Order: sequence, then C-alpha cells, then structure tokens
Amino acid sequence: MIPELAKRLGVASEKAIRKAEEYERLLRLKTAASGFHVGVTQMVICLDLAVSDENQVLDKELSLKLSGLKKPAYSATKQTIKQVLCLNKDISIKDVCVQLGCPEIASDANNLFAKYCKQASCGQEQNMDHPGFKAAAVMSLSKLKKLRLDRVRLHELSGLKKSVFDKLVHSMVALNKDMKQEMVSKPKASKRTHNFAEAVEARATAMDEENRMRDAEQQVPDIDFAEWKRRMLEEANNA
Repeated sequence: MIPELAKRLGVASEKAIRKAEEYERLLRLKTAASGFHVGVTQMVICLDLAVSDENQVLDKELSLKLSGLKKPAYSATKQTIKQVLCLNKDISIKDVCVQLGCPEIASDANNLFAKYCKQASCGQEQNMDHPGFKAAAVMSLSKLKKLRLDRVRLHELSGLKKSVFDKLVHSMVALNKDMKQEMVSKPKASKRTHNFAEAVEARATAMDEENRMRDAEQQVPDIDFAEWKRRMLEEANNA
C-alpha cells in the first residue's frame, strides 16, 4: 500500500519508502493493544515523516487530500504518530521562545510548566514530554503579558488539535493566576522589621522607667539636715 501511495505522491526514494514501511510496522505494533486502526491517513503521514528524514520535500496539498484530513487535524495526527514512534526531538521552552521572539518569558513559562507537571502527577497519567504542554505554557504567558507573537506557528509546534490546545492553555492561564495569588497571600517574615519593633519597645520601656524615677524624686521633700540633727539630739537628751 505504501509504495502505491509513494508513487501517487511522487516519492521515488527507495530508502524513504522502506523507512515509511518500517514506521507503519512499528505503529501497528505499538498501537495493537489499544485497537488503533492504521489506515491510509497514517500511511500517508508515515511517508511524510520518512521523506522529511531524507531531507526531501513532499507535496503538502496532495498529502492532505490523500489523508482525508484538514491541515490542523493532519498536523495533530502527525505529531501524535511522531510521539508514538519516539521521533519527537526534545524541544525546550527556551527554544520555543527564541523561535517566536519572546525569550523574556522563558523563565516564567518554565516555572508554569513545572508547576503544571507537578499538579498533573497528582491526577491522571499524562505524557509530559509532549511538546503541546510546553507550547501551551508559552501561549499562556503570552496571553497574560499581552505579547504579540505568531500564535498560529505556536499552535503548529504544539501538535495538538486546536480545541485541545485551547483547553490546555486555559487551564495553564488559571494555574498561573493561582500561583500569583499564593505569592501575594503568603506571609513574609522580615528580620529587619522584627528588630526595629524590638528596639522601639525597648526604648519605650526605658523612657517609662526614666519618667517613673523622675516622678519619684520629685515627690521626696527637701531635708534640712542641720535641723534634723538638732531635733534628734533634743529627743536623745529628754529621754
């Protein structure tokens, strides 16, 4: 079947055809347990991947026509097959940001992605290596910061259907807002403030003690020691 499709698509490279057949065989093996059906659509994409590996060009319009898919669905299916066959190159968030001209949000996007991974690990199993999660983190930050970037290109990098990608972006936007709220509500201990408060309290205590002693001194009457001595002698003589 693949050689016939290759002929219709104008693929003459025997090496590319053999590689496409190998991709199809692996795809069938890896999806057999799930009951996934490998049909013409998947064969066309296997040819697409094999031709790309050989640095050759495939007729995109004809590929879409033979696959029976529209461009967004074709891209998403292609990404899924690459994921199943372990053909995805490990692309970092920094790489995505550089490609799209927004390197300033790479750090925040990485933090958001890490937080999402941690949250997802507590729930259902998800393949966090899928580029869709990283693309969604970048998209979320671009929305929050109102940055202008090629969102069509970013969606293509995600390899997800638009509805799935939009839902993922929405959840990450909400998560980012929660992260900011946690930072605002978290109490901050300040050693400098604590020392200042102690100093103020100590100074106030000292001032109170000074005032108390001064008041006590003012209440003691002045004593005429000469008169006191004379009176004491008289009392002694009369005794």
